[in-house]
Amino acid sequence: MPDASLDRPLPIRHPAWIEVDLGALVHNAGVLRRSIPEGCRLGLLVKANAYGHGLEMAARAAVAGGADQLIVANLDEGLALRAAGLDAPILIVYPIPPGAVGEAVGAGLELSVGGLGSVRRTLEAWVGRDAAGQAGPDGLRLHVEVDTGMGRGGIVPEAVPEAIALIDAAPGATLTGIWTHLANGSDPAVSGRQTSRLTAVLDALAATGRPMPLRHVAATEGIFVATAPTYDMVRVGLGYYGEIGLGVRPAAGREALAAELRPAMSVKARPVRLETIAAGGSVGYGGEWTAQRRSLVATLPIGYADGWSRSTWPGAEALVGGRRVPLVGRVSMDSVCADVTDAGTVTMGDEFVLLGRQGDERITAADLAGQRRTIPNEIFCSFGPRLPRVYLQDGQVAAVARQVEQVDRSSAAPGPGEGPGEGPPGTGSAMPS
Repeated sequence: MPDASLDRPLPIRHPAWIEVDLGALVHNAGVLRRSIPEGCRLGLLVKANAYGHGLEMAARAAVAGGADQLIVANLDEGLALRAAGLDAPILIVYPIPPGAVGEAVGAGLELSVGGLGSVRRTLEAWVGRDAAGQAGPDGLRLHVEVDTGMGRGGIVPEAVPEAIALIDAAPGATLTGIWTHLANGSDPAVSGRQTSRLTAVLDALAATGRPMPLRHVAATEGIFVATAPTYDMVRVGLGYYGEIGLGVRPAAGREALAAELRPAMSVKARPVRLETIAAGGSVGYGGEWTAQRRSLVATLPIGYADGWSRSTWPGAEALVGGRRVPLVGRVSMDSVCADVTDAGTVTMGDEFVLLGRQGDERITAADLAGQRRTIPNEIFCSFGPRLPRVYLQDGQVAAVARQVEQVDRSSAAPGPGEGPGEGPPGTGSAMPS
């Protein structure tokens, strides 16, 4: 990813921000497309604000890169994509409240059910669709999740025939997909047992003579560690954002493809304070870091409220001027400090990189995950809405998303001293078009 120029003005007002390389996302989608057989559908996960990268823009890049299906976790995410004008197929992988089924179908969203109770509630809500005027052009399109060992959702294998029978009997409802989720995509033995359970379900379904729905199992690890069949579609999250997982080793023949993936996210900040600390002076709550010499310390405006975890002290680093510098003192809600004594000339206009590349140095999500004893997925998702997302295309700013909450009170009861209609108007989505 091209480095942002240190003197390039950014259209943001907060001196800490996230940069997302749209070209890297499009590139990663292309790598994933080449990693699966011809004819296999490429489903890309953009749930959880696209793993922190930004829902709308990551979805647009996914479609531009060849995704056949966008995958989200809840109804609001699917509706936000529709409101942004995306017309690609969208699957919601967690069951939604029955009262929202009509709205979801009206928006052309595909739904997933994860238990017999979920199937019944969804179909009962679907019966009243005509009264709500929300039948949708394609009817109710359902994907059945099978619990083959994940244990947190899905229909137990022995109950799948009943679930499918209920769906087949409901007018306007279609069994669109059948899927399972691997509990450990890096473990061939565990994944093999789960795949065998799903195969038994699929074989029983095939024996009935009914058409086979779309089958999907493999995610990032399933593809690159080759622990699961690709079937008719894959559901890829982390790989789309440029990582394959902490400690994950690609299978033989998959190393080169995995190496082509490019991280798309960088986290950057400019200092809000640059001061000399005398020897013996301390920095941060508790005075846990004490200067052993006269030291130059930069205060960066990013803290645990932004997702820069307190667990990154001690041991984390940042990049400035292409050099690594230690972050010192406890992480505060709004700030963290860097000891730049040995970094050469540092100014208030310099960019610090906390995640990403600068010069020949790079700090990866896997680096931070190892330090925090977590996974890259959580690193990406942890960065909060206060940090603007700056989207780059070929090194130039293509869009900016500012997501500080703006409350729509247009339908709420008036507050103290307010009459009807007084209060701030609703502003809708803060995402760029």
